[in-house]
Amino acid sequence: MSRYARHLPLLGLLLLLPLVSGCFGGGAPLPRDKYDEVRSAFVQLDQLGPGDLETRNRELGEQIAAAEKAKDSDAAHTAFLKLQRAYTWERLAGVKNDFGLLSSAVGLYQQTGSIYGSVASMRIAQIERFREKQEADRGNEQQAQVYRSNAIRALETLGFAQVDAKTFIRVPEVGFQPLQEWQLVDARTQANLWLDPYWHNTWQYKLFDILVLLCGGPHRNSSYIIMIFVIAVLAKVVTTPFSVAQFRNMRAMQLFQPELKKLQEKYKGDKQALAKAQMELMKEHKVNPASSCLPMILQMVILIQVYYGIRHYIAHFQHVHFLYLPSLANPDTILIGGAPLPGPLLILYAASMYFTQKLISMPAATPEQQQQQRLMAIMMPFLMLMIMQSLPAAFILYWLLQNVLMTGHQYLIMRPHRAADAAAAAAARALSREPESQKEAPPAAAPPEAIQRLTQGRKPTKKKKKRRY
Repeated sequence: MSRYARHLPLLGLLLLLPLVSGCFGGGAPLPRDKYDEVRSAFVQLDQLGPGDLETRNRELGEQIAAAEKAKDSDAAHTAFLKLQRAYTWERLAGVKNDFGLLSSAVGLYQQTGSIYGSVASMRIAQIERFREKQEADRGNEQQAQVYRSNAIRALETLGFAQVDAKTFIRVPEVGFQPLQEWQLVDARTQANLWLDPYWHNTWQYKLFDILVLLCGGPHRNSSYIIMIFVIAVLAKVVTTPFSVAQFRNMRAMQLFQPELKKLQEKYKGDKQALAKAQMELMKEHKVNPASSCLPMILQMVILIQVYYGIRHYIAHFQHVHFLYLPSLANPDTILIGGAPLPGPLLILYAASMYFTQKLISMPAATPEQQQQQRLMAIMMPFLMLMIMQSLPAAFILYWLLQNVLMTGHQYLIMRPHRAADAAAAAAARALSREPESQKEAPPAAAPPEAIQRLTQGRKPTKKKKKRRY
């Protein structure tokens, strides 16, 4: 288990990222042939008088109930009926002077599903923004904060819509106000613009502002790209001491394998005694199998903070282009047959992660462990590739740079040890080809002092020579 303990934080990150990134949210693109249909339905409801509006609301309620009872009901048609009835609740809130009906509208919008998700999420965002302003003007900051959180949640969902997904915004915001126009806008762009004022006071936003200014100013496209490079380098500098400690522990565990194999042979069939003997041996030689997890946990904490920083600063990345990417705010995906597939930057990251896994993997003690290592090296990049498809390209670029820096550092500190291991393996092969009479005794296992020096990062102490008088 200790050999794979370093993978636990990364496995936790695999489970955490979908929740952080909103991969389970809505925001699906509205089919292009539905744009005119939705706009026409909303405009017709805007033209109804109070009496006709209540009649239409009842009719829609009956149609929805009948559709939900039918076994062969059309989900898209039912969602469209719910979308219209939710808008009638918006209109009736003004007719009846009962703003509590806006909560009914929000609840029904949430039931429309993914087909009309981009339209429903924008309606929720506009309603909650309106209610937030109303409560803030009344001085009720506590209730305004509730509506603000709801608006942010709806806009975050839109922020993860597919690239080029469209939605409608109403001018003015809420259905009971006299209509000026319905505007068809890009869902992600509009959501990011409205989210920007909410994040101004976060420390990540302020830090990004300072770094952009130091890297050339907000008017230059290169400033944002240089900022990502700077953050990756700073993160690597912070984690370097912990990475060195992790490597020392990994190397000590590798040298420790002969001792562990002896225990496995001695206590074969007695797992409880074997586990106790292993813990005592590790304690005696000051080898901590859990120490390799600490650098990964630190890296994960930094990674999450950088992710939130990019999400909070996403409106500024909207028009930042990099190589073939027209916007670092959008995911690195390519639409093929209507389905978003990973782009070159994502594939490059997955490849770098694969080579990193191969580089830092320790020699397996059994064929089962070797097979597990191979499976881990293939599955982890593939899972990350699937999960990261909805994340902004700016974050993918940062993670790729961080992974390249980490891999380069691991290669540099492991190169002399790999050379030593290769030389020892070559000597062993040469020895096995010699006649029995000329063979020397095989090298002994690493002494406990050497293992302790590796785990504690100390160099061998030289013996003091006695002075002659």
